Parts: sequence; structure tokens; C-alpha cells
Amino acid sequence: MTKRTIRVALLINDTPVPAVLEEDGTYYDIYKRWLLQSLSTYPDTAIAKTTELIIDGYDVVDKREYPPEDRLLANSKNGYDAIMLTGSKHTAHDPSNPFAPPLISFIRRLTSSAEYSHLKFIGICFGHQILSLALGGECASGQNGWEIGVYGCKLTEEGKKWWTWHGDEDEKKEDGGSGHEKDGKRVNGVIENGNGHVRVDGQGGEDKVYLEQMHRDHVPSVPPSCHLLLSTPQYPVHSFVRYHPLSSPSNPIAQILTVQGHPEFTPSIVSHIIDARSSTGVFSPEVTKEARRRAGGKGTGGEGFGRIGWSIWKVLLQNVPVQG
Repeated sequence: MTKRTIRVALLINDTPVPAVLEEDGTYYDIYKRWLLQSLSTYPDTAIAKTTELIIDGYDVVDKREYPPEDRLLANSKNGYDAIMLTGSKHTAHDPSNPFAPPLISFIRRLTSSAEYSHLKFIGICFGHQILSLALGGECASGQNGWEIGVYGCKLTEEGKKWWTWHGDEDEKKEDGGSGHEKDGKRVNGVIENGNGHVRVDGQGGEDKVYLEQMHRDHVPSVPPSCHLLLSTPQYPVHSFVRYHPLSSPSNPIAQILTVQGHPEFTPSIVSHIIDARSSTGVFSPEVTKEARRRAGGKGTGGEGFGRIGWSIWKVLLQNVPVQG
């Protein structure tokens, strides 16, 4: 298989708290580690072995850095395949926040023009909210309290297409049909069921995915032309997708994919943030207690380094046609 290079422009919207910075590095380091580890366990081992990640970080908060125009155009030398937006402690919907309005304008320009339709957009937490605003949707302060630590997110039928992994159909044909026994094949904590769906051992299966959370702001309704993928009882829009104009039922192409949770977070990162925000009074004692109870999930956090990370890679690896 020919080697493939995926180039990602990471728009960095925050700096980690000191304990996270010391232990895990910057958000550039955290996102790069997450993407590389998710790629290394990607169920299609041939793709994992022949895919190279190049990720460039842009500090949009303090330095107001953005990717150069020539690397955003189709077929340009070293052009980007995707724009990824990180989480942040900042408020996306506050117009007095000096860096958020220019960021929203930048994303709106790219997502509304056919000239940039070859780019894929991935929004994580704050990035999910920024994309909603850029697409004409909403972001608001949540009235149902904080979601911190691991929460189960219910999959919509559309969500199952993107967040529930589907095994390689060709491999299943070579195996003589189903590919594996009905009770599933377990490899390194991953279970592949007979229907081709893959889940992390002990996690949500086909009805839910489990993710580390760190938010109170939320997207109250699905932006125009988008489809709901995930929800929780507290907040209804945890993930949405907008399809590429040339997408079809036989060849679905996600141009924009978002998630409110933090697939890049580990229980250790979440615990450090809880400690920092609890010590400054951002989190009340009651909120802190519940957050610490949830931080570890079922022992290893959520499914960010499993099928959520794999699904992000599935989008990054899409072959997106250039309009016109």
C-alpha cells in the first residue's frame, strides 16, 4: 500500500494548567500524542503502518496565528487536509473575548466557500461550539450544570455511522462471511462483533460512547444543514456532522465533524484540571466530588483513544473531491 501523508492545521485555543503542562506538555503535544496513539491502534493495520501525520500548531489566542492561505488551497504544495480546533477554558459565545470573533469569522469563511470544500473540519469541545457559531448555530451557558469526567453519550442512528466503528468488509469476505464468532473477537481490549462493529472492552457498545467531558457551555440546537450524532440527558447536542456537497448515501463524506467531549484527555489530565479549578473556586465542593468520581470512567477514562480516535482518523483519511 502506498504511503499517505495527512496534514492537519491545529488551531490551539488554550494553554494547559501548570500540572498538565508539566506532565503532558502543551495542547499541541497532547493532540499529537492522541492522534498518533489512535492511529497506532487503528483496526486497519495496513493503514496504520502506511499513514504519516504532519500536524502544525497555530496559537490563535495569544499570537493570533492562522494557517497561511497558500496551504489552505486545493492541490497546493504541503496543503492541509484538515483543520482541527482544540478545546479551551474560554467562552466561545462571549463577543468581548478578543480572539473568538476573528476565529469564528475565519472558520465561517472557509466552511462557506466551495474553494475550501476539500478541507475537513474537526471541532473538539470549544471547537465544537466555535463551529456551531460559524455555521449559523448557537452556543450558550448551560443551565443544567457541569459535565466533568466520563459521561455516556447516546448515539443517534446517524451517529452510529460515524462513532461506531465498522470493520473492513473485504476482510470479512475473506474470512467467509461474518468474520468472527457472534460473541466477538477480543484483541488488546478491543472487541469486534460479528456485525463488524468494534467497541472498547467495557464501554458503550452500539448504543452509547463514553467520553471525558469538561464543559458547562453547550450547543443548544443542531446548526443549519447539520445532523445530530450524540446527546446526553443534560445537554442535547454533543456531536454533529455536516456532509460534503458531493456526499452521497453510497459514499458519505463528513466535511465537518464535532464532539463536545474531550477524546484527547486522559483521567490524569482531567484530575489535574479538577484540582486547579476546585482550588480557585470555579468548581464547588459538590461539583468537585462528582467530577472526581467520574474522572476515571471504568478505570481507563473514556473511548477517546479507541473508537472515537479511530473515527476521527476515518474522517481524516476520507478522499474528498474538489468542487469545480
